[in-house]
Amino acid sequence: MPRSEGSCRLVRRTLPALGILVILIALGSSPAAANNLTATDGRSSIVSIEPTGVISASVVGGDAALRVAAETGHEVVVLGYQGEPYLRIAADGSTAVNAHSPARVLNRTRDGDSGAAPDLASITDEPEWLPLEGSGEVIWHDHRIHSMAVVDDGHDWTVSLLVDGQPTEIRGLLTVESPPSVLAWVLLIAVLSGLAVLTGRRNPAVAAVVLAATAAVVSLVLAAVATISTPEQLGRDLFPVLVTIGASLTCTGAVILRGRSRMILTVASAALSAGFLATMVRNLTDAVPMPAVGPPVVTRIAVSLALASMLATIVLSVIASGRPPTATRSSVRSQPTAT
Repeated sequence: MPRSEGSCRLVRRTLPALGILVILIALGSSPAAANNLTATDGRSSIVSIEPTGVISASVVGGDAALRVAAETGHEVVVLGYQGEPYLRIAADGSTAVNAHSPARVLNRTRDGDSGAAPDLASITDEPEWLPLEGSGEVIWHDHRIHSMAVVDDGHDWTVSLLVDGQPTEIRGLLTVESPPSVLAWVLLIAVLSGLAVLTGRRNPAVAAVVLAATAAVVSLVLAAVATISTPEQLGRDLFPVLVTIGASLTCTGAVILRGRSRMILTVASAALSAGFLATMVRNLTDAVPMPAVGPPVVTRIAVSLALASMLATIVLSVIASGRPPTATRSSVRSQPTAT
């Protein structure tokens, strides 16, 4: 069997498996989880804290989480959805969560569905405080500050606390912003990937490796920024970083190797990048991108560049698989012609 035919068959067998891998990775990195900030159309802001003093508050990640900090020497207790003690900042700065608070279960995911039903009867139990990391502040995903409805044009929200036993309220406003034009970013991806294919078609194997490296590096930067931007108290997910590191290492192997092994590693690197980028597509469809690498347009350009590089890598790898190896073509040219 000619090597070109074997390579084509290899790609035809590999691409469906890689497609399944991409879907599995995308599902495993679902943005439904409360950890690792994801893009959204909602933006929450603090309107007032009454009474003022002792505590400060801010919103993390558009509408993802609420941060409350307290001055040393004051005890702050955040109340949950049923008015039960949920989080506590002690006078010495240590933080804790009430094991019996239903909010502890509901806040594990953005949609409130963590697979475990909260025990609503436990709101009357004596709090069992479990220590948390961090000092002087608590950060948590709160369903009151983002939309839980299918249709929501924004709403006022209130989070109640006890500061040294005195009732305190943090009041805020959720605004729902208009999403960006998806068509513009689709066209940008199409143009970039098309130019990459046209430029690299003369030497598709090498061009595919360069583009796979571009997709892997940009994906790694996005994954690292997303992880670093997520406060530790929300629970960082390192899986996206590991996937993109794997894409980079696989691409490094493609640079070193030659022939069929190079093509396999190149496509594998692109597939790993695609698995991560599947979780980044929302940055092109939602108003508030995450991670926030400078202005929103910067994040969207980075995601578009990585997606275009990944798509061009796949196309060029298929083109390269249909061409005979360089050595074979050279040997054919060097054969003497019959006289």
